[in-house]
Amino acid sequence: MRNRDTTVIYWELLRAMAPGPQLPTRLARATNIPYDRLGQYLDFLTAGALVEVEPSEGHERYSLTPKGMEALGRLDAGLRLLFPALE
Repeated sequence: MRNRDTTVIYWELLRAMAPGPQLPTRLARATNIPYDRLGQYLDFLTAGALVEVEPSEGHERYSLTPKGMEALGRLDAGLRLLFPALE
């Protein structure tokens, strides 16, 4: 298995949150990130105000902020220019 660049991991996390708030387990599965490492990535995105944490029914859900939506759009455009084969 090939290692992914950190930027690609952040992009995948932002894309996974685009449809709406997500539980950490869903994000870990959707991005194939071990659950014990997921917190590092989510902390970075939260500190940058790209993602916010919402308490919901005793769980935490992560969702994009307006700044996160803008970052996702820019990452989409940039990565698609570099790698046209990306989905």
